[in-house]
Amino acid sequence: MKGLYLVLAGSIFIAGCENNGGGGTGKNFDRQAEWAAQMLIQNYWNEQGRFMNNAYPYEKEREEHLNYWWKAHAVDAMMDGYERTGNEDYTAKAEEIVKGIIKRNGSLFNEFYDDMEWLGLSALRLYDATESETVKNYVLKLWADIKTAWWEDELGGMAWKKDQRESRNACSNGPAAILAARLYERFGDEEDLEWAKKIFAWQKQHLVDPDNGLVYDGLVLDDQGRINVNKDWVFTYNLGTYIGAGVELYTITQENNYLEDAKKTAAAALDYHIRKENGLFKENGTGDGGLFKGILIRYLVNLYEITDQKDIVEMIYHNAEVLLANSDAQETGLFGTVWNEAAQQPLDLAVQLSGVFLMEAAAKMAKLERR
Repeated sequence: MKGLYLVLAGSIFIAGCENNGGGGTGKNFDRQAEWAAQMLIQNYWNEQGRFMNNAYPYEKEREEHLNYWWKAHAVDAMMDGYERTGNEDYTAKAEEIVKGIIKRNGSLFNEFYDDMEWLGLSALRLYDATESETVKNYVLKLWADIKTAWWEDELGGMAWKKDQRESRNACSNGPAAILAARLYERFGDEEDLEWAKKIFAWQKQHLVDPDNGLVYDGLVLDDQGRINVNKDWVFTYNLGTYIGAGVELYTITQENNYLEDAKKTAAAALDYHIRKENGLFKENGTGDGGLFKGILIRYLVNLYEITDQKDIVEMIYHNAEVLLANSDAQETGLFGTVWNEAAQQPLDLAVQLSGVFLMEAAAKMAKLERR
């Protein structure tokens, strides 16, 4: 059965390449995205534990740590597959991953606020598909806990970690604004919309460069106890979630300033994080960093849905085509940290997910181009 599956996965990939065609609306990445999703499952799904492994190949010691937020993004990967195909096998796996996170963690809640925000976002997509009241309750309970991250002082902002509340980072503010906006869209609670606006405004004021739209990592205390912006860290995923929050708020309010903020930061992201010499995303390393560019890609797609920006779609297509053509992905189904080079093993789930998100983004954009 495994041998048959490998043949099928290879066939999916080959057929997708044959149908890829030329430029513009002729592109069809559906088969490659399905191949990528199936190879993710084949290489990382632990059938006995009904869960995603942390790395490929499997080794017991690498599975001792949960990596809560990686697994939350694995739920997103399953939901991408479901939204593309309508195949309920994907939602079943997504639900198993959510339950696995809670079981392995010993609780729905986590010490990192951003971890809970990622799970809230992906679980809300699962609720959209299944209308599971259990999943809805998970999301609402997470959101109630996430709101305690807000500093009730003159500075404000969402903390990053429960025992480091002085840290107020982009990674805890951007996703929270997206989650609040989406909760308002689903359930109509005006307070959630106010939360989304408040968090977005705080991030814009404190962490976004007004000149170029770059999003800095967070606020830090110096030796004299003064609060400064950490401008040394400009991560892809922080730009991505700020873009995503702007898109959500524009969609809800139709206030053009939110869209302009998102577009400005998208332009900054493409300028700052794309290598000029080859048009590829810069490497973010293994571990947590391996997920960063995949998150930016997700929210660039959201912006493209309402703007049809050609620079975004061309960049996504180019990165996807290079990954498939110039690495060993065709043979292994593994996507490394550098998309025109062979993947190095062991390969973290975080790194693999960015490649899967890229292929799903290309498929979604090709569909949007044909609308």
